[in-house]
Amino acid sequence: MVGLMADIQFNEPLYARPIAGRNRLPWLTGLVIRSGLARDEQGAQKVLLIVLVLAVAGIVWFAWPGGLTSPDVPLGPPLP
Repeated sequence: MVGLMADIQFNEPLYARPIAGRNRLPWLTGLVIRSGLARDEQGAQKVLLIVLVLAVAGIVWFAWPGGLTSPDVPLGPPLP
């Protein structure tokens, strides 16, 4: 029986399914590209790095102890 089925051929086209998770962009990188802020993955990574640096700078700015306009620190010479 095995010898009779050895010459069976199918004339259907083969459809290749992509492997899950392969060549797939991370969600945030894809969002940056779809929004038009970057053209490719490398540009999106640069945009995200700039956003991260600005976010950290903003956190440091607002979380600085006493703030930048603390009433204990004089902003100019004393008034006469």
